[in-house]
Amino acid sequence: MVATEQEAYALLDELNIDFEAFHHPPISSVREMPYEFNSPLVKNLVLKAKKGKQIFLVILPREKQADLKKIAEVLDQKRLSFLSEEDLLEVLNVLPGTVTPLALPNDKEHQITVVIDRAIDQEDTLGFHPNVNTQTLIMPFKELERILAHLEYEPVYIRV
Repeated sequence: MVATEQEAYALLDELNIDFEAFHHPPISSVREMPYEFNSPLVKNLVLKAKKGKQIFLVILPREKQADLKKIAEVLDQKRLSFLSEEDLLEVLNVLPGTVTPLALPNDKEHQITVVIDRAIDQEDTLGFHPNVNTQTLIMPFKELERILAHLEYEPVYIRV
């Protein structure tokens, strides 16, 4: 069963997270966003190491090209590739195009390392899907940090 927006909203309610919700037509990539928000948007990539079982949720600014070779180098990995749709469902219960840190409660085995690009302004807001690609939630970066701390993820900050 795929993660629902109700699960994401329940997490936000539990933590009393401040956010603003926007409804829009379905989008599978932040590049497809038909209009602008008064907030930077990010792309969320779930990548796996070529060797071993390491999985990374990489959060990049929307406009940044996802250079997997450079990200692998910075994370001290030989090679990274995108997690398959099947594995994405198994680990986060989400489909491609709906990846979000708000799905991390589904990572029951705590397999994922959260990676955040330092180019993201930590004094600003950012937008995430609430497990569905028909909504975007805008929240202060500090609220993302609160969510990650609550879920016991200590993000790795990188510059790519």
